[in-house]
Amino acid sequence: MSDEEHNEDSQSIEPEASGQSDAVVRTESRKRTRRSFGIGALAAAAGYGIYRWIDRADQIGRLQAPLRHALEFDRDVARGIFAEHGLAPQYPVSRAAELRLNGTVGLEKEIDIAAWRLQMAGVANAANHPRFVKDLTQYEYRYHGDLGESQQSQDVKSAPGNGDNSKTGSKKSGDSPGGSKASDSQPKTAELPPPQKTATLAERFDSMNQKINHKRVRGDAEAGPSGSGLLDGTPGLLLTMADLLQLPKVEIVTEFKCIEGWSQIVQWGGFRLRDLIEAYPPAKTNGREPRYVYLETPDGNYYGGYDMAAVLHPQSLLVTEMGGRPLGQHHGASLRLHMPIKYGYKQLKRIGLFAYMDERPDDYWTKLGYDWYAGI
Repeated sequence: MSDEEHNEDSQSIEPEASGQSDAVVRTESRKRTRRSFGIGALAAAAGYGIYRWIDRADQIGRLQAPLRHALEFDRDVARGIFAEHGLAPQYPVSRAAELRLNGTVGLEKEIDIAAWRLQMAGVANAANHPRFVKDLTQYEYRYHGDLGESQQSQDVKSAPGNGDNSKTGSKKSGDSPGGSKASDSQPKTAELPPPQKTATLAERFDSMNQKINHKRVRGDAEAGPSGSGLLDGTPGLLLTMADLLQLPKVEIVTEFKCIEGWSQIVQWGGFRLRDLIEAYPPAKTNGREPRYVYLETPDGNYYGGYDMAAVLHPQSLLVTEMGGRPLGQHHGASLRLHMPIKYGYKQLKRIGLFAYMDERPDDYWTKLGYDWYAGI
């Protein structure tokens, strides 16, 4: 056969072979397309099923149980790797700045500093101390009304100065409740006694609950009352600021980190928690040292729990000064917590109660979906 005849035969076969090849490709493509769509549908169904399972799961502190368990797993991994003995970086005083204001829970009213006391519960041999009282819950803090507008903390989610002052403007002296200025020429009317307030069903329930559990119902902020508040009749110590200032003074410059994504270097002054615990050691519970410390504001609105490893950390302070000056009310006077190994929401302001506990205490932000550990 000549070369020309061979080429003619090859050319006559190519279209048929090409058509068969295309058919094979299209068949295989259809198979793979169906397979891809099937796998995609299964993956979407599985994803939706997991979403529905998480969404319908019981909540633990406003967070679905699987997500809460994921947070706890992350906590265990972080603590296993970093523990709580590492030191946070420290900086020169020249880099320190005034800490921005954030959060008013537990600071709504201006407290009488002279009447402030630190309540300590669970202290060993407390009855032998001159500051011992038989019932800490009977002590009443004094207030001077709402915390002034210039002192109140600001919500960091809105830029300073962008708020509507008409909604929060304070009344000037001499202004009537309706906003018009009072005048001496206006006739004065006799003051009527305030109308009797009828207790709501919720208030009556709280009163009944208080009598049953022997515990005052305290805490009307978003997270509600703490489950770790003191029972009526709890004995302990009522320490003055003069008592606390006997402890060794410590100053550090560390970074305050907020969970919302900002941070600032701040100069802190006060005393170590470990020095307070050494001066006022805990009574043993079930033959051992308690594992936690519970802190609470005087009004019971804000509260937090801490394990002993964090409390005994050498940089964990009870702060009385900030930036070399006495602590202001808007930053938590008379006493606030600083833990540079924790996010800011764990650094309680205006501490009124310090209690040793053997069971993990309640925590304000944990009840609103945040992590109890809050380690950095």
